Amino acid sequence: MLPDVLVPFGPDGDGPPLYCVHSAFGSCHTYLPLARLLDHRPVTGIEAPGYDGGEAFPGSLAELADAYAELVDVDRDGRPVCLLGWSTGGVLALETAARLRSGGCPVPLVVLVDAYVPQDEPTPTDRMIRARFVAGFAADTLDRLRDRSAETLRVWEEEGTGEDAWEPLRARGWLPDELDSETLDERFAVFRNNVRALERHRVAPGHPGPVLVVRARDSPPETRRWSELVDDVREVTLPGDHHSLWDADGVSGLARVVSEALARTTTAGGLR
Repeated sequence: MLPDVLVPFGPDGDGPPLYCVHSAFGSCHTYLPLARLLDHRPVTGIEAPGYDGGEAFPGSLAELADAYAELVDVDRDGRPVCLLGWSTGGVLALETAARLRSGGCPVPLVVLVDAYVPQDEPTPTDRMIRARFVAGFAADTLDRLRDRSAETLRVWEEEGTGEDAWEPLRARGWLPDELDSETLDERFAVFRNNVRALERHRVAPGHPGPVLVVRARDSPPETRRWSELVDDVREVTLPGDHHSLWDADGVSGLARVVSEALARTTTAGGLR
């Protein structure tokens, strides 16, 4: 049984509560700026087990969705719920919604924010996953993430990782000062587990929806569309890329689109 990983972002409000599922990094605080812009809407984050201490969860994405559905079902107090997730969190949100629906919980909306359909791809090495983890601390744009990943791999090639892989990167100011090596090890374990779980996962067709797919205009093109797997899909494209969606301008546009979709589900009982 997982610990309680629900993080309320504010006081209760009107309408079905919105649960925001963590990305591969494990933190749900990515969604806090969005939650502040959703007036009168109860918003709760779902954080990955192990992100704030304790053991990371090495199971499958399906097992995570099972556990999150159980927690949300207890927390919702009999109300319908909406779910939202960015990147890996989008896939988790969709699978959690499927489990809630099968248990009788109404789910009037799932929002997938720049989330890609998982499919067969070359498996990244542990070293590559570690470089992506480091790059995430500096990723204000997708190009910056790629550059920092390449820089990190070059540093490790020249200096070696040694017992503490983080030290040469910390010396360059690429890691947050407040995170010691033990905490970085713990959070990397969460990130690696989530990346591996997403790699292994395949989404079965037949999700009923409604689902709102929010795409970032400058993100890489998708190779498979969610409309192949979900019956009721609406798509919106916003300026920016995978990471800049969460800067000040990006999140305001995202909040507008999500607010409008939530209002439609409240008034019409479905996405229109």
